[in-house]
Amino acid sequence: MKNISFIIIFGFFIILICLLLMLVILIQSPKKESIHQSFMEKNFRFFGIKRTNTFLEKITWILSILIFFLILSFNFLLKSKHLRN
Repeated sequence: MKNISFIIIFGFFIILICLLLMLVILIQSPKKESIHQSFMEKNFRFFGIKRTNTFLEKITWILSILIFFLILSFNFLLKSKHLRN
């Protein structure tokens, strides 16, 4: 019974981090300059957009690494539960 609660918790965290990762990726502005960016005023670019992009890129890497390790541990948890039965 204890392993089932861990499986549910790991599954919940994996789904939550996937949703956060999708949200962070959708928020990021593209690297290439688009038509919309060419019409932006140059003064608007100095209000921290560059820092926000680097912050969002770091969050993307952190969430990606976190989801990788959560999936690995979830796999080991499932294998250990399967071997005990």
